[in-house]
Amino acid sequence: MGKRLEAGTLNVPQNAPLPGQGEDTPMVLIGDEAFALKPYLMKPFPRRLSRSDTRLDNYNYRLCRARRVVENAFGILTKKWRVYKGPIEVKEETTKKIVLATCILHNYLRVNNSDVDITSDEDESSSGFSQIEDNNRRGTNESLRIREKF
Repeated sequence: MGKRLEAGTLNVPQNAPLPGQGEDTPMVLIGDEAFALKPYLMKPFPRRLSRSDTRLDNYNYRLCRARRVVENAFGILTKKWRVYKGPIEVKEETTKKIVLATCILHNYLRVNNSDVDITSDEDESSSGFSQIEDNNRRGTNESLRIREKF
């Protein structure tokens, strides 16, 4: 996925202006401090900078909230669906269908107040998500400019 993002071949939505701005801004992924800042991946400003600037602190807070929403959603799916307990070793198209199907089934069960317990008895610690090494590389000027727009 990273290689395809770098090459611009991942088929992400077109650039669009942010609310209140006229200039197009690229669609981005959100990450934490472990990731390198890229034009397609936003990460928080360093704490040493954000503590002294409320604008940067506000950006970091909102980025953290957005990341938490995504992490919570995948946490719910991982708890409910065994397929997320390890690496999904299928074609990309099949992976998309698996994610879509589990989201639809999850929502169906919630809407219909189903009492069906579809959780597995597997160990909670066996997750397909692994720790990523800390990466303190400086982002490109383009990446820094895009983060400033956000």
